[in-house]
Amino acid sequence: MVIVSSSLIFLVLRGIFRTMDKLLTTKELAGLLRLNEKKVYQLVKEGNIPHVRIAGKWLFPERHVTRWIDENVQRERDILIVGSNDVLMEKLVLLYSQENFPGSVAFYSSMGSSRGVHALSLKKGQVCCTHLLDMETGEYNLPFLDRVLSGQRYVVVNLWRRKQGLIVKKGNPMGLRGLEDVIEKRAKFINRNEGSGTRVLLEYFLREKDLSEKDIAGFNEKVDSHLDVALKVFFGEADVGLGIEYVTYPLGLDFLPLKEEMFDLVIPGELWSTSVIKGFMDYIDPVRINSLSKNLPGYNLKDTGKIRFGN
Repeated sequence: MVIVSSSLIFLVLRGIFRTMDKLLTTKELAGLLRLNEKKVYQLVKEGNIPHVRIAGKWLFPERHVTRWIDENVQRERDILIVGSNDVLMEKLVLLYSQENFPGSVAFYSSMGSSRGVHALSLKKGQVCCTHLLDMETGEYNLPFLDRVLSGQRYVVVNLWRRKQGLIVKKGNPMGLRGLEDVIEKRAKFINRNEGSGTRVLLEYFLREKDLSEKDIAGFNEKVDSHLDVALKVFFGEADVGLGIEYVTYPLGLDFLPLKEEMFDLVIPGELWSTSVIKGFMDYIDPVRINSLSKNLPGYNLKDTGKIRFGN
């Protein structure tokens, strides 16, 4: 029986891989990136850099590392926006990308306000749009951000105000006036995803009026966007849902306003002065936003571009 040491296996495998792609050691990669080896191990642990483990040693394919560097350099010019779903934001992102391509492109992942803020805290996005109403103070965004981003520097800029309310069929055939009627008349409700600002707003209303989610028919039926809520009502799959006024107009639905909310943009402090963020902030302007549509029902731009917080 022939015993082969792990060191020999490592050398043989490294020789094989060299024919396909040069493999860098941790020390070589640290030198290439001008980092200490401890930082390289941190990059491996976070899964941020291409690597392979052979015979107990970390190796890094040079070609893949080069591509990883190129992709990160490119991403510095682009913007990843996370957070709340918003129709006007989608239009603004599209305008920015069209006018700045190929130098810079904005990507928009509407995962919900709460998840967006948490993604921002983990550096999974450059900016976040949010509309989270605090249960205790009745204030939008700032209390939640203070809790989740504690110890981090960030700037909060108002994008716009939006009207939230009940979306119902044309003519409001069930005669709904508020959540009390939704419960009393057993109207089939369509909910939003957990962590969304609209879901938080619904929970706020229920708490304020001392109502129970268990009494709402369809409370556990949920969709991921305001337009999806409107479509459920339009196609008769739900009688009512909570959402923004804007989405009711294309479908000819009725809207019962309940609250005007603050819809804000959150930017990490270390990115605030970068050229790419400055370029995007030029689009947070009422004149430019109004150019997207001649009519913006349910939107109020009186505070657009106003800095609400900065530390």
